Formats: sequence, C-alpha cells, structure tokens
Amino acid sequence: MKVVIVNGSPRGENSKTMHLTRAFVEGAKWTDVETIDISKINVKGCMGCFSCWTATPGKCVIKDDMPELLPKLATADVVIWSFPLYGCGFPGEMKCFMDRQLPLGMPEMKTESETGEHPLRYDLSHQRQFFISTCGFWTAQVNYDSIIKVLEHGGNRKHETFTIFCGQGELFGLDDTKEYTDQYLNIVRRAGEECATGEITPETHAALSEPIFPKEVYESFANASW
Repeated sequence: MKVVIVNGSPRGENSKTMHLTRAFVEGAKWTDVETIDISKINVKGCMGCFSCWTATPGKCVIKDDMPELLPKLATADVVIWSFPLYGCGFPGEMKCFMDRQLPLGMPEMKTESETGEHPLRYDLSHQRQFFISTCGFWTAQVNYDSIIKVLEHGGNRKHETFTIFCGQGELFGLDDTKEYTDQYLNIVRRAGEECATGEITPETHAALSEPIFPKEVYESFANASW
C-alpha cells in the first residue's frame, strides 16, 4: 500500500493539521508513506498553456519540481491531502500544487458529462483520497462549504474520497489542552483503522464532528490569545 501525504500547510512540520494526519496513518497501520511538504518544494503556478495536453502530452513544460512529483500522485494507492483552512479555502501554495495536476488529465471532454468533465490519463480507479483539515473556527460546519463544493465538482470525484474536517485546530500541540486533543486524536486513529479495511463508520463520523470544547469556551480561549 503506497501512501502519499501532501502537507499543504505553510508551517511545514509544525502544521497543526499534521497531528491529525499522523494519527490517521498510525490507525491505518500504513508503513510505505511519503510526505510531500508544500513549504519545501519549488512549484510555480500553472500558466494555462495546455502544452501538457498538446505539445508534450502528460508532461508539464515548466521547469520546477512538479514533473518529479506527478508520478508519485499517479502511482499512489492512497493520497492524503493535509491542510489548514485559509479564507474558507485551500492555502494558496496547495491550490497551486493542485492546479498543476493538469497533465494527469486528457483534453477531450466526456460527452456524457453535464459539466464538461475531463477523463484521467491514468487509471486511478483503485486510488483512495483523504482530505484532512483543521480550522480556527469552533466548528467545521458551514466553514468547509467551499471545499466540499470543490470536491463534489472537481476531478477528485473520480476517486473514492473521504474527509475529516475539524474545528478548533489551534488547540493541537498545546500542553494545556493535550488531555482533550489526545481524546480527539484517538478517534482519528480509529477512523484510520476503519478506513484501512473499509470506511469510516457513522458512529466515528459523529464523534469526529463533535467539538473539542463548547463554542463559548473555545471562543473565550481564542479571544484571550490575542
């Protein structure tokens, strides 16, 4: 089982979200794991030239790290997108990385698609994708609506996709709240264990959706930190 983690946090190894991602992988007991750290790679923005569809099919003409990284995504059994919520969307560097997946697609649109979907250049029907994210709000509800829309409409609907969206992300890694965040991370480990052989159960989904602290308590902590 080849697993690729895309750490989309500008904080790199200090990412709060990676606390959840590491717990998820521990629970799944995956060992062949490689992490692509967005903060450490050289990936420029897509130019929209479509050379990867015409002049050099499947290969981007931009000279940076992306041509080396694309095959890792195309051959992975599991891709975990780990990121903090920025402005109710993906962090800019991660969005750039995602845009540069264009060479994985084909130019001809699927005629049976109502929205103009492009088929993939590779058979990724076996691949599973997980989106794990934390945000600074007290709840993930509503705040991830734009991300959910991207996942529903974007190319990831070709894959088996799972999500773990967690509010109160700034609590992870703090000594004062470790007792409570460790309890949540144990639930994330359970989710990983379940996903290794199937999918997250409704009971675990419900537990993941529960806030670590009540709204009033968390927001008082957050406001005091400023």
